[in-house]
Amino acid sequence: MNTLKTILSGFSLLCCLLVSAQKQDSPAELPYSNKIELRDQALEALFQAQVHISLEMAPGFHLEGEIRNKTDHGGSVVSLLIQVESHPGGMLSISRYSDPKGHIHYTGHLMKLHEPEGLMLVEKDQHYYFIETQQRFLVAE
Repeated sequence: MNTLKTILSGFSLLCCLLVSAQKQDSPAELPYSNKIELRDQALEALFQAQVHISLEMAPGFHLEGEIRNKTDHGGSVVSLLIQVESHPGGMLSISRYSDPKGHIHYTGHLMKLHEPEGLMLVEKDQHYYFIETQQRFLVAE
């Protein structure tokens, strides 16, 4: 009887290990512990800038850079590509779009050259945050 219990326990443990090894993290499951809350006015100011940007996006988070590309996708969506000088090797890709009800939303990410971590812009409870995440998740966006 003990041998049967041992075999079943070992088999259960092996199944648990196989299932947990196959599970991959996704950006939606990432913790919000390393987050930076951004000011809505600062996000909008990015889209009003002409070429050079120098903004305090959040307390202790200064963004300085240059707009490399600005694309208008039919009036309701505008995308920016910003070379970020305050984070060497950083590129900020950000878009602003309005939904059918007229609410404005932002989406984007900040990737840094030669670093495993980047920042993803997320909306939670009508506030915007940069959360630190692995860049492999950002490339798939």
